[in-house]
Amino acid sequence: MTKTSAGTPLPFPWLRKTFELKGKPRRATAYVNALGYYELYVNGRKVDDYVLAPAVSDYSRRTLYVTHDVTDYLVAGRNCVTLWLGRGWYVKGHPGVIHDGPLVRAQIDIVLSDGDGLRVGTDATWRVRPSPATPLGKGTAFGDYGGERYDARLELDGWNGAALNDADWEPAAVFDPPRVLTAAQMIEPNRIVETLTPAKIEENPAGAWLIDMGKNYVGWLELKLPADTAAGANIRIEYADWTPAPGRWATFNQRDEYATRPGAQTIRSRFNYHGFRYAHVTGLTRAPAAADVKGQAIRTGYARASSFESSNDLLNRIYRTVAWTYECLTLGGYVVDCPTRERLGYGGDAGTSIETGMFNFDTGGLYNRWSSNWRDAQDPVSGDQPYTAPNYPDQGGGGPMWSGFIVTMPWQIYLQYGDRRALETNYPAMQKWLAFAESKTFDHILEPYVSIGIRMPQWNYLGDWVTPRRPGATDPARDPVAARFINNCHYLYTLQLAAKIAAVLGKPRDAAMYTQRAATLGRTLQERFYDPAKGVYATGEQPYLALPLLLGITPPALRDSVRKTLEQTILVKNQGHIDAGMHGTYFLLKQLMADDRNDLIFTMATQTTFPSWGDMLERGATTIWENWSGGSHIHDCLISIGSWFIQGIGGIRLDESAPGFRHFIIKPAVVGDLTFARTAYRSAQGEIATDWRVENGVRRLQVTVPPGTTATVYWGKTVREVASGRYEFTEK
Repeated sequence: MTKTSAGTPLPFPWLRKTFELKGKPRRATAYVNALGYYELYVNGRKVDDYVLAPAVSDYSRRTLYVTHDVTDYLVAGRNCVTLWLGRGWYVKGHPGVIHDGPLVRAQIDIVLSDGDGLRVGTDATWRVRPSPATPLGKGTAFGDYGGERYDARLELDGWNGAALNDADWEPAAVFDPPRVLTAAQMIEPNRIVETLTPAKIEENPAGAWLIDMGKNYVGWLELKLPADTAAGANIRIEYADWTPAPGRWATFNQRDEYATRPGAQTIRSRFNYHGFRYAHVTGLTRAPAAADVKGQAIRTGYARASSFESSNDLLNRIYRTVAWTYECLTLGGYVVDCPTRERLGYGGDAGTSIETGMFNFDTGGLYNRWSSNWRDAQDPVSGDQPYTAPNYPDQGGGGPMWSGFIVTMPWQIYLQYGDRRALETNYPAMQKWLAFAESKTFDHILEPYVSIGIRMPQWNYLGDWVTPRRPGATDPARDPVAARFINNCHYLYTLQLAAKIAAVLGKPRDAAMYTQRAATLGRTLQERFYDPAKGVYATGEQPYLALPLLLGITPPALRDSVRKTLEQTILVKNQGHIDAGMHGTYFLLKQLMADDRNDLIFTMATQTTFPSWGDMLERGATTIWENWSGGSHIHDCLISIGSWFIQGIGGIRLDESAPGFRHFIIKPAVVGDLTFARTAYRSAQGEIATDWRVENGVRRLQVTVPPGTTATVYWGKTVREVASGRYEFTEK
């Protein structure tokens, strides 16, 4: 571990070590265990395309190391290994952070051509020097993750090369590593995934410039300065995801500062990122040319898994916007609520977007890695789960629907990828949390409680978060009846999943116990929350009609009646609009798909007035907002519709009895005025595709079933079991 020998904090230090090799190595592997962010250079060359490495973690529970093959970077003779460190999440006030500034442990194992070995590791022989970069902002506070200040006058040519004389650099100090688990980073690194060009550059008063990048994204802005730039100019860039009024920007304190040196140079962050569309720049003597401005979108480097296109342009736009929003939320190996003011991994938000993530991207690695943060965050004594992971105390409200992610996430990993290990690894944590939840029940009902890490009771036991906020309307997230009902429905959902998980893992006693508890809770919810005079549950809004149907709370004799009430509520009371928040939307869509009422989803999805996804797009949204009327403009609350395009219209559905798409369902939804839809999903078994169209009253469906799998195809009156291959079905 390294720091200056005098103990002076170096938030963004340079570290270097020179050594001799008698020949070019046969193999050389570098392991970097950084607390904060790092970049690794060998002989002046960066060894990878990773950015903002490693992934985010709770330093009080585990640190991560990343492995690099550096064989081709080393030479016979003098070599130099350098590290540039950045603060990242290693900030005083965060769990496990002991020192001021980032630290690192690194090791390079070298095997020479004659078989001799050499190990180069961080120790007191390394040299350290401040880099030109320092942090801005507290880095720990809600809404102040800041950015960087870079003083280009402090640059040093060849700082990472073997030829540099580093005699005037300080010796590095050595510290004992933290006594927590050190684990490999089992996930794709962060990478630049898209390059953007500005849509517009406008002058503002007092010599300022507003750069509009055309859409919201998460990452960096790169700005080239001309050759006649003078030394000492102070340039400030503020970043905003929306403009609430002319001359105002919702920056959430996102900013960078830059002091120039003479001549041409490039401004760009290195160890921070921003969520934004607009960059407000001061300190330039003239407008930047569009060719000198570049946006770099960054996220975890998973692959795309799906495609969707239909005859309805609005649906296509919603699909693309939702998918892009998800990409904007997945930097650092976890899913954040927003990349601007919080950057926290909320279980409630992510529990509703998980199928959007898995049906559109290859995110098995992301969720498996993130599950370790949830296990780390669990209270070892009580079994309580916080609402975010990695968990940072006193930040992030929620309730049981947030903590229950410890149950719902592993189950979805298992269904999507057939990964039984996800259940095995996380099952003990599920058991502990479900036992904790049972301890908070009274007469079978899960009552309000304050979770670990949250001191303010008003941020606990939230209900259906971010419902449409109409003037004078009661917020269902705060309504005691609605909140009790939806939280207990979600608790029932986790009990039902736990029973399935126990059965899969060969634990019949556990399965029977969870089944019994679920049955008792279901009966209790029917008795206490169903109003027979009105034929509704709780407050009678859409989610509180869908959930009892989905979870089997509603007795068989009442199911048709509740279904009809739900339909009338959507079409008549809400005039075809959705009337739900984060969890309500997720479960409403899930129930309507289960009942093959994709027509009702289509009706809600194609609205263009408030509240709707179409309304957001009509008002210029390029990413999905925090709530139906605005809030943060890059958020994880309302993107659960992203899986409906694949599962609903495309009809590519899981079969729980054959996880990982060994067997699956094909059941496309020909709804509304749609005349065609083309959908593909690259499953763990290979690509599944549906292509349907309606022409002159004839419905045609083409289906692709990958090798080694089978499917049940539903098309009109046709129901057919098929093996791998390509098929075409026609119905008049």
